[in-house]
Amino acid sequence: MKKKTGSTLTISAVAFIAALLVDLYLILVYPTLVEVIIPVSLIVIVDTYFMVDAILAKVDDIASISIDKTNELTKVEKGIYSVAKREETARNQSMSALLDLLLELKEENATLMHELSEQDKLLAKANIKKAQDNTANLLTSSEHIAELLAKIASENADSKAETVEILNDICKALEERNETTNGESGSSLKALKEVI
Repeated sequence: MKKKTGSTLTISAVAFIAALLVDLYLILVYPTLVEVIIPVSLIVIVDTYFMVDAILAKVDDIASISIDKTNELTKVEKGIYSVAKREETARNQSMSALLDLLLELKEENATLMHELSEQDKLLAKANIKKAQDNTANLLTSSEHIAELLAKIASENADSKAETVEILNDICKALEERNETTNGESGSSLKALKEVI
């Protein structure tokens, strides 16, 4: 279509210029040849019509191309706007999801911190009770040990006294027997007595 419009315009322009020059020549040189001037003038008028038509077709082509380009630009702008809107929507959704996740994590963290403080309180109470129990047991065992030591000490004192009495009795019995026997045995008994 573009080549046809361009060639029609070129042919019309050449024919118009040629017919106009011939018509002017005939009017100036042969003004009496009206039978020839009128058909050449008609050719100039018809050629003018074709040339104007070709020019208007060319203008229509240029306008059509401009409208097509404008439509393409509009489509591209709509596409860019649509993509940008989708990206913005997706970004807003992801940001909203991230904020929801952060709030959820914050609540979970607060719950965990509360549970941890409760566990710390329970552990501290258990440690205090255990320390109290250990202290009570230690005091009880210390008192028990003191009682046992006192009992052992009194039993030792009693058994020492009994042992001394028994040894004294043994010594007396040995002395009596030694007196009847020889003098050496008596000296050994004296040495034993001194040890006791």
